[in-house]
Amino acid sequence: MDKVILFLLKRKVILYLCTFLIVLTGIGALFSFHVELVPKTNLPWIEVNISGGALPPEEMVEKVTKKIEQELKSVAGIKNFSSKTGTGFSGISILAEDGEGEKVKQETQNIVNRLRNEFPKVVDTVTVTQTNLGDEDLIDYAMVGTDTQTMLTLLKTTIKDRIESVPGVKEVVISEDGFENKVAITFLPERLTAYRTTAADVVGQLQSANWKKAVGILENPGFDTVVMIDNSLKNVEEFKNILIKTPKGKVALEQLATVSDLRGSVKDAISMTEGNLFVQISVKRAAGSDLITTQKKVEEVVRQINNEAGGNYELRVMFESVSFIKKAITNLSRDVVIGGILAILVLWVFLRNWRVTMVIATTLPLSILMTFIALKAAGYNIDMVVLISLSLSIGLIVDAAIVVLESIYHLREKGMQLKQAIVQGSKEVIAPVFASQLTLIIVFLPLVVADFEQWLKPILHTIAFTVTSTILASTIAAFLFVPIFSERFLQHDKQLQSPSEKGKNRIVSLFQRLLLVTLRHRILTLLVALAVFVGALGLFPLIKIGNGLNANENQIFATLTMPDGTSLEQARTAAVEAEKALRELSDVNQVFFTAKKETVELNITLVTKSQRTQEKEEFMQEVNGRLNAIDGVERTSLTFGFSGESAPIELQVAGEDLEVSRSVSTKVEEMLGSIPGVVNIRNDFERGKEKVTLTPNQEAMSQLQVDSDSLDSQISMLLGEQSLSTISQNGIETSIVARFPETWVTHPDQLQHTMIRTETGAQVPLHELVDFHFSKSPITIKHEKGEQIITVSAELLGTDIGTAGRQINEKLGTVELPAGYKIEIAGDLKEQNNTFTQGIIVLVAVVSLIYVIMVAQFGRLSQPFIIMLSLPMALVGVILGFVITQRTFGEMAMIGLVMLVGIVVSNAILLIDRINLLRSRGMGLEEAIVQGTRDRVRPVIMTKLTAILGMLPMGLAVAEGAELEAPLATGVIAGLIFHTLVTLVLVPVLYSIFEGIREKRVARKKAHRIADL
Repeated sequence: MDKVILFLLKRKVILYLCTFLIVLTGIGALFSFHVELVPKTNLPWIEVNISGGALPPEEMVEKVTKKIEQELKSVAGIKNFSSKTGTGFSGISILAEDGEGEKVKQETQNIVNRLRNEFPKVVDTVTVTQTNLGDEDLIDYAMVGTDTQTMLTLLKTTIKDRIESVPGVKEVVISEDGFENKVAITFLPERLTAYRTTAADVVGQLQSANWKKAVGILENPGFDTVVMIDNSLKNVEEFKNILIKTPKGKVALEQLATVSDLRGSVKDAISMTEGNLFVQISVKRAAGSDLITTQKKVEEVVRQINNEAGGNYELRVMFESVSFIKKAITNLSRDVVIGGILAILVLWVFLRNWRVTMVIATTLPLSILMTFIALKAAGYNIDMVVLISLSLSIGLIVDAAIVVLESIYHLREKGMQLKQAIVQGSKEVIAPVFASQLTLIIVFLPLVVADFEQWLKPILHTIAFTVTSTILASTIAAFLFVPIFSERFLQHDKQLQSPSEKGKNRIVSLFQRLLLVTLRHRILTLLVALAVFVGALGLFPLIKIGNGLNANENQIFATLTMPDGTSLEQARTAAVEAEKALRELSDVNQVFFTAKKETVELNITLVTKSQRTQEKEEFMQEVNGRLNAIDGVERTSLTFGFSGESAPIELQVAGEDLEVSRSVSTKVEEMLGSIPGVVNIRNDFERGKEKVTLTPNQEAMSQLQVDSDSLDSQISMLLGEQSLSTISQNGIETSIVARFPETWVTHPDQLQHTMIRTETGAQVPLHELVDFHFSKSPITIKHEKGEQIITVSAELLGTDIGTAGRQINEKLGTVELPAGYKIEIAGDLKEQNNTFTQGIIVLVAVVSLIYVIMVAQFGRLSQPFIIMLSLPMALVGVILGFVITQRTFGEMAMIGLVMLVGIVVSNAILLIDRINLLRSRGMGLEEAIVQGTRDRVRPVIMTKLTAILGMLPMGLAVAEGAELEAPLATGVIAGLIFHTLVTLVLVPVLYSIFEGIREKRVARKKAHRIADL
């Protein structure tokens, strides 16, 4: 190493050129990054959605769901799958093994394509999609107005195209499922009877009245002409005037039926805000487009559209994350800068030498720029996770540089020549610095290979890569750039003695006196440390445990469940009350709702964090109380953050008989209700609908001359709609359907006496042709790995998932289960258990790897063991930090704890290495301990204080993004504060005990050998 340093000192221009290239490339990389919320990556979650027609759930299960599930069992790479089947739809969720997502998706697609011909003919939609983190959703708008038909027409013909023309926009999806897009021909039964015709006859004539086709080609030299007959209808009025042939002559359709233009009318859901209807549109961005830039361009187009609307409609932001991302990233970027400035100020306060401080101040940005280059080369972008990683690393970047520079400066203070001090000072610390830096990197190896939840792994990989790149960059800077910059900045430094020697000596003397006292009372010191550790463990139950990363803190999604039989209008009334109650809260910015029969979905946007008057927990309790107070609401569910997340408490009851499972789920609900803080308890069991099955009597049908196709057609017409054709206006296709009045047949008795036309034209009641069988049809059927399940869910208010989880585990055994039935923990609760199990495994693996590194460094087993014994003191700091701040200990805190292990051992490595060096030069044990500790007080305090202050802005958590970063910073800062103080006292005491025993053993062996002689 000394030859390399001497070479670089002679060829400084090489380093200066490298510095220039790093600055140039790093700045180029910085300005080329796209901005994201979280790292974008495909997740091993595959969703299969199949829909069409109105087949009952049990038929969909047999003809669709089970067929796919059977095939999935033989697909390699699938960890788990579940399904939910209802009337006319089947949804299957698949979880693939790590790295198998794309393969499983392709195999699932092949299975669905192969089975497609076996599905019922009414199935018309089949999709297979893979979930990703950092998805393509950009912004959702609500088009608010009074005329939904006009709004839908404008969206489809004009607005959609204008927004899709914005660079970076992939597509605009219009949510029109809640609105009709059809013209309905509703037969008047009395008129049909009066004209002695049937609905089937009218339908047949209508289908033949609206057509367009090419009939031939006129061939000429040089050109051909296509001949087309266009007998298509262009508008609703033309349909009304179609002449229908009847036994009583021709008559206009409007004499036999009412023709209604239902385009834009509410179907089975009503979406409103502030008393106005709205249509929701979702803007998707193209892959590789910048989030902030693309949304800014979209907002400009939307602003123009609103200006042109003349007050007839308005596009309002319903959901977007860019404003949150901009604030969060701005805050995190500010934290990085503030952390760097604080780190440099610490150096100046301790050294009081601007030349020395400039050496570190120069290497810090170089390390960050090298990190940017590494991130760009690996394909990363700037997101919250990357910035959190940089904030976490900012104080660690200068660790190696401080140790190298302090070693050089320490020799300079003793009067050594500058060049000799640079070579000797770097040489003395190279081994311990490399070992300590390696411990910081090695902690990520178990972290990235552990079996954490799938959504967490991309975040862990990003943190691991970013911090590792930063540490490697700082190590390169410490041993290549610090020596050269030291030679440059300290060349004319006449200050060979630190002007802050007096202040330094006070700090050193304080620790020295404390050390001497503890060395005289070593056993007492150990007992005190043990008592502190045990006392801290007693505080552990006071820590709030949680999981899940709600990166966006500005959204709340709520669902109100109404009693069975609630009409759409009743649900709308409850939704209006809910909106009014929520808008009274000062922290609420906007409220949008969609009311359906028996459910209401609320999208609540909050003001920015700096404008809020209530804490998160208090606000959620207020929202929950107001929603539950609304008349007709059976229960509510709340999600803070992104929509679609599961409830924090989920328990699955598995068994064959749904009624038995429902009974067990009721007992589970009662058990959950006895736990404080567990609220909004519900299960997803839905009582079945009444079902009547018609079995054709083949003998009667043959005698009365009614064939199966005719029977099916006539009954379908009575109970549903029959598609006739379409009309096209302004490029929009509208369906034309025929139907009977909704009130014509509403009861099974009416259906039994419905008249069916025979081939002879006679009419017979339906009950003479078929047998009626009455039963119940389930609304939805859910499977987990092929087993039928009912899920019991609940939210938490005033408690945390750790406390609730412990009580659930205690009480779960008290629930009586019939034979063949079981209760399994699912959702966030299961995820938390898995996360903590994996976290413990990772911690054990990290400690083992670090121990191996230290054994290689020290060449013995005892000294690394001394450092291992000091690690529990860091845990004491972590426990105290979370108890005092009452922040949630979750996944990010777990990452911080693992990193903390790597950070704190670096202090002890440097300390023990210094003591060993002094002993190798002939110092006695106690003298070496005291002097070594004295020599390391300043660098230890400086390095850890820079790390603490570098993360302090994150730990304060005063703005957007704090929910993500604060727990991580809290754990690291609290652990560092406590362990740094302990390192300079407890580690020397442990070293004194172990090495004292070793010296006595060596002395005895030596005495025995002399005696033997």
